[in-house]
Amino acid sequence: MRDVRRDLANLTRSLERIPAKGGGRQVMVIGAEADESAPGVAASLALLLSGRSTKSTWLIDLDLSSNHQYFAFKSKLFDRTGRPGRAFDGSLNVKPFYNVIPELRTRNGQTQSRAKLLAVHQIEGTKLMVSRFRNESLGKNQHLQVNSSADFWTALRGASDWAVVDAPPLEFSRAGLAVCRHMDGVILVINADQTHVDQISALRDEIETHGGHCLGVVVNGVKSDARFADRISL
Repeated sequence: MRDVRRDLANLTRSLERIPAKGGGRQVMVIGAEADESAPGVAASLALLLSGRSTKSTWLIDLDLSSNHQYFAFKSKLFDRTGRPGRAFDGSLNVKPFYNVIPELRTRNGQTQSRAKLLAVHQIEGTKLMVSRFRNESLGKNQHLQVNSSADFWTALRGASDWAVVDAPPLEFSRAGLAVCRHMDGVILVINADQTHVDQISALRDEIETHGGHCLGVVVNGVKSDARFADRISL
């Protein structure tokens, strides 16, 4: 994961033109393939937007089993940025955007609430909140599935100025497709040396089929410039 904040100034200004709908604005970053560029773009973008926030900016990691974003900040991968502080309940007291399969149960067999498994940590010295899923609460036979419920994302608009959602690459997970329709837009991250133009079109079409709206493309691995390949249309 790399800090690419200096390459995303134009993107940040473009995103600020998105009309606010019922509160804060929300964007998703998703990679075409499995590499470290998309998480770096998501984290860098969230840091930039947090500096422009009155309330807060939330960085939601949809790779719930790994918590890559939380551990990246804990490891100080971003210069001049603090570490995650103490945990806060990130459930917003609404139906969560994930399912635990099979459901959590208490010792007497009763269904246990899954609403309190998402924590958020404020990054020291910023208004950025980074998510962390409490995987230690799950049993060995349990797994997670991101659902398409709107409740959490609607509540988050009222609690924050911005949410940046880091979705796993589509070749490995459908989590981003379950959530994309709740976003104000989706940003695709591609590798200039590996991703074919037909693949970009196919990814865009699949996102839009699921109700999402593609804002544009961030190109990774361009020698002369690491910013946009396509202009964002807002």
